Amino acid sequence: MTFLLEALLYLATGAFYWWWTQNLSFFGLAPDIIFAAALSAAILSGPVKAMTWGFFLGLYADLLGSGVFGGYALTYTLMAYAVYLVKRQFDMDSFFSQLVAALSLSWASMLFYMGLSLVFSRINPGSVKIFLVEPFLNALAVPALFYAFRRLKRRFGIL
Repeated sequence: MTFLLEALLYLATGAFYWWWTQNLSFFGLAPDIIFAAALSAAILSGPVKAMTWGFFLGLYADLLGSGVFGGYALTYTLMAYAVYLVKRQFDMDSFFSQLVAALSLSWASMLFYMGLSLVFSRINPGSVKIFLVEPFLNALAVPALFYAFRRLKRRFGIL
């Protein structure tokens, strides 16, 4: 039963990301809901489930994009593993630590994905506008998604 609920949450997250970027982007900018969901899942769950969520959310982002296929899947999987290593040392449930993690991991993920794109396809997928503004939008989205995911975990036992 929990597997079906997690699959439903995955599909709902992807649909919400698509809807948000289509309808609520401002000057072409919107928070990366997929990134926020991967980070929230990494904070809430164990290492295997966190990396699985990161991989499949990254795969969804790869299917929506036109860059290096598998780049986001690798990026979010490595991000989930890094969060697993860090959350043993820090309290990742606090608002401030989520903001700091979202900011730093947004920039690290963007740089890693840009590096993958440059190495494998010789294109630079990012822009300065996205690099400077999107991490702050992600930092605002992560605590909200974390709160929703934590409520779902307490109520239904998923994640």
